[in-house]
Amino acid sequence: MSAATAPRPLAEADDRAGFDCGRESLNIWFRRHAWANHLSGASRVNVIADPTTGRIIGYVTLSACQIERAFLPKAQQRNQPDPVPVTLLGQLAVDKAFQGRKHAASLLQFALKTALRASEIVGSVGVIAHPLDDTVRGFYASWGFRDLAFDPRGAMMIRTSELQRLFGTDVTGAPSRSPRPDET
Repeated sequence: MSAATAPRPLAEADDRAGFDCGRESLNIWFRRHAWANHLSGASRVNVIADPTTGRIIGYVTLSACQIERAFLPKAQQRNQPDPVPVTLLGQLAVDKAFQGRKHAASLLQFALKTALRASEIVGSVGVIAHPLDDTVRGFYASWGFRDLAFDPRGAMMIRTSELQRLFGTDVTGAPSRSPRPDET
């Protein structure tokens, strides 16, 4: 992977006009809507950049969301509210000049750890994404996302419990569970 800054919140001064991931819908969203969505709180946009030039390498967005309980696999519907609170991984893109260098994996890992940390404060049973094509679907599946077969939009989800197993501890290094009484 080529050098990149740590993920950080989008800034108004960031040059979004030159960003090109090769998918026009993601380019247009980033250029025209990312700052307004970030500023309003509709989503949180985080970016990584070239540490020398400041050029945006990639971005990822997270927001609160909910899905119908019926979209979950039958075994996961029990004792869930309707709708079910989840975190939406809305957008993830890497500029064409930086693709193939594991930046997408880095952004996804950041997003999943952020969602896990947030779930300790605000309830969320998992992270959902709506892959734009089979390549993206395969990428998410390689991280443990599963198809929500009953969702008409073709969403995928990774459960918060799976994130706890995947990362073991939250991003602060604290245990991902409360200690039992005999452990205190």
